[in-house]
Amino acid sequence: METTNNQILEGFPPNITIKQETFSNWANAIVVPNVWTCIPANEEDVIAVSNWGATNGWTVRARGIMHNWSPLAITPNLSSYDKVLLIDTTVSLNQMEFISDFEGKGPAVKVKTGATMGNLLQYLENVSGGNGAASGYSFPHVPAPDHLTIGGVITINAHGTAVPTSPNDDFKTTYGSMSNRILSLTAVVTDPDSESPNSYQLKTFKRGDKEMNALMTQLGRSLITEVTFQVVENYNLRCLSITDIDAKTLFVPYTGTNPPLNSCGDFLNKNGRIEIIWFPFTNYPWLKVWTVEQTKPSTSRKVDQPNNYPFSDNLPDFVVKMIDMIMSVAPSLTPDFGKLMYKMTNEGLDGKILGFPIYDQSRDIWGPSKNTLFYVKDTTLRVTANGYAVLMNKNNVQQAISDFAKQFETMLEKYKQQDKFPINSPLEIRVTGLDSGDNMPSFSNNPAGRPVISSLATDGETVKNGWDVALWLDVLTIPGTNYSDEFYTELEQWFLEHFKGSNAKVVPEWSKGWAYTNSGAWANTDFMNKVKSGFTISRASDDNWDWETSVLAKYDAHNIYQSKLTEQLFNN
Repeated sequence: METTNNQILEGFPPNITIKQETFSNWANAIVVPNVWTCIPANEEDVIAVSNWGATNGWTVRARGIMHNWSPLAITPNLSSYDKVLLIDTTVSLNQMEFISDFEGKGPAVKVKTGATMGNLLQYLENVSGGNGAASGYSFPHVPAPDHLTIGGVITINAHGTAVPTSPNDDFKTTYGSMSNRILSLTAVVTDPDSESPNSYQLKTFKRGDKEMNALMTQLGRSLITEVTFQVVENYNLRCLSITDIDAKTLFVPYTGTNPPLNSCGDFLNKNGRIEIIWFPFTNYPWLKVWTVEQTKPSTSRKVDQPNNYPFSDNLPDFVVKMIDMIMSVAPSLTPDFGKLMYKMTNEGLDGKILGFPIYDQSRDIWGPSKNTLFYVKDTTLRVTANGYAVLMNKNNVQQAISDFAKQFETMLEKYKQQDKFPINSPLEIRVTGLDSGDNMPSFSNNPAGRPVISSLATDGETVKNGWDVALWLDVLTIPGTNYSDEFYTELEQWFLEHFKGSNAKVVPEWSKGWAYTNSGAWANTDFMNKVKSGFTISRASDDNWDWETSVLAKYDAHNIYQSKLTEQLFNN
């Protein structure tokens, strides 16, 4: 149902298209039909909609691609959605502008928050100028899916995988999240210092404005319409996929003064960019290793577009049928399914399906950065995921991975002995730098700062303990798999008990699953309280969870940018 007038919603701005649409998140675990959704033509329309929502007692939420797991935008199982309004930012709020020197601080790109990451990096690659090995400009690392909105990415401090590694991969900038790359942002706010303190209006913040630190990552508790990102000169990036090093070697316990040869820590130290995908009940993980390479290695295939793993983008019918059997009548097929997925991956990297050559190899690919940084398409298998950042010293990464892998296998086997198979999709591991103001410019006399509640935020605790990286740990499974919530609950408790004190700290990956009980995610108040405490200890009074809460409330006087989850998190 669609209308361009105010006949259905009394007083709604008559020039703004509004319709009822189904909201469905990435894993199709949150599906809500007939949610009122409007399509603004510009930022003035967003202001008008926000003021209408405030006057009429509605909550208002930005909506992008809906590639998210946690219920930050839409709360499932409400008795009514009659006063929930989504703003589809993707149709018109997608303009981009390259700035060769942003107020004397170097190259940057100004982009509306409805634009997608894929379109942004393609735009940057096409910009003339730049002295990198590849054309145009880019970022040090980005999330793997290209079909994400800028607004969604900064809301939850999205990230890729990389730590600075000399000599070729050491950009003089942040290797943390995309949120920490923001130089300025524009939000729709109520501003108590303005002439109309109760009306929503645009306000621009710049790096060095103290309150901007509360907005760079805000879980959808405010509505950002535009950001300016710092960029780097574009570079060529090789991605080598390795599938013949067994798990015992990759995940071997740390001994001596250096990580053992061919361990995850060894590859991390030498190359700086790794990802591990490990299917359950298999012996050989899929290890990706990226390296900045100015010229194409002789064994690499040059790629001119992103998303170069077709075997993972479109599953054959027989695999889909096997998934149906696992979910309905034969969960004991899970170990066989893991082995099948590894075999398909191993063959697929060589361009084969069932032993027959079908397409070009993707085991060793090289090209402009975006073409190996993006590799998750909308057509891939939709799975649910837990997600955590474990802050620690880089020297401890190998032992942490070893401990995690051992715990994962031990739990899989324990559940198997009980004829339970809660996990039927991969474990994933990545490593990034942290978010700090270091190497980021300030446009005032204040320090550059960093996002207050970024999962990667540095503070007194990280400095004291020498933590300089985040180890990202995710475990995936098909939505609705029996006993998965119990598995996630047990694993989360192990994380908290194992990664603690001066060794490490567990922080949620905001977009994914956390705060588990046996009934599901985002329900464990003890975990949430630990999270709030973690963003308070070793923090100044204007840099902690309560301060974040107060700043977000200050700029949303009518409390319209809320969901049930954000209300629970940001309760005063």
